[in-house]
Amino acid sequence: MAANPTFSNRTYAGEFFAEMFAPIVLDPAGLEDNDLATVIDRNKYKETIYEGDDTVELQTASPNFTAQSSTGDVGEVNLTLVPYDFMKQMSLDNLRESWFSQNIAPGSLNDYDYTPLVDFYVGQVYTPKLKQAQDNLVLNGKSGLDSSIGSYSFSASYTGLYGLFNASSDIRKISIAGDQIAISAVVKGTTTGLTVASDVRDSLAVGQIISIRGAGGTGWTAINGDFEIQALTATSVTINVDTDALTNGDYDGNATIQFINANNMVRKMATHLRSLPAQVRRNGAKIVIPEHLELEWQYAVSEAQQNGGAYYLRAHDLQLINSRIVVLDNAPANTIGSWLPKHVFYGYDLSNDYSTVNVVWQGDKTLDQVYRLKGAMKTGIAISSKFANEITLSTPDA
Repeated sequence: MAANPTFSNRTYAGEFFAEMFAPIVLDPAGLEDNDLATVIDRNKYKETIYEGDDTVELQTASPNFTAQSSTGDVGEVNLTLVPYDFMKQMSLDNLRESWFSQNIAPGSLNDYDYTPLVDFYVGQVYTPKLKQAQDNLVLNGKSGLDSSIGSYSFSASYTGLYGLFNASSDIRKISIAGDQIAISAVVKGTTTGLTVASDVRDSLAVGQIISIRGAGGTGWTAINGDFEIQALTATSVTINVDTDALTNGDYDGNATIQFINANNMVRKMATHLRSLPAQVRRNGAKIVIPEHLELEWQYAVSEAQQNGGAYYLRAHDLQLINSRIVVLDNAPANTIGSWLPKHVFYGYDLSNDYSTVNVVWQGDKTLDQVYRLKGAMKTGIAISSKFANEITLSTPDA
């Protein structure tokens, strides 16, 4: 019969769950592997990071010591860890009705073996979604997670890295709106048509991600966001937003389409690089882009190389940029970011008392033929306060 599984070490670093669960907590979104954050392990609740700055004054040579008048600027950043759980009750009936049942002989005690349940349901279903949920949480906070992946219901505030960037007035924010397209009118429906004044077929394409900002009028803030283009004609763009209950005439005419794609990405990249402080650029700061811009960059580089030196950057320069590009799948759309790892702090607790995974069989206690899985996590994210002006975003929200 089934029994509670036992592990020599139940933390995420334990042998049993190491390959499945460790990446979820240890390196969400690739911040550590890509050298995009300073990682602080074994926090319990709060970690204080001290920052300092000062100027250097070159003085007239003198046999007497005269200290410069400036005072060191010392501050601190508090990295608070937030605990949250993943809890799931798994029925053996689901397993028996699945493809796995073909591998079990009639009446076999394997019907009650927890191992395939953990391997199949946890390894194939929950772990990938937990990883994506954690990536989204660390980068974007509790809002915006695709409902097909999951949701966040824990009560504690968790802003996420890009939310912290957006909330800081000291972050360098570069607008990408130079190529923006005005939306003169809208056509409501289960998908929404956006009417534009001139032919956009040379600048946009079906499947690209656009960012709509500035829409107003009763209900029409619903089209503010980042959307994939569903269809395209000379003067209309269709996005998958249900506005059927709204009124076309209520739209206030103020929205614009902003975008980065193969047509302008080299130029946007060049503008972004010029905006970086020299010391940040020379210290090897990465160029962080969302997943949808990965292909757009490849298309842009291909065209630039075909055109020889006639494009915005030479092939040599493009290769140098390529070596610094990092793709974060859950990064905000149409956003390019650069920062040094000392500007971002990611913390987690692996001290055996909170970050755990437990699988418990309920049959011996309640006669319910179910397992209960509880995964506990504790993480936090913070950014520099003294050196926020060394972080740069090219964004539709500037």
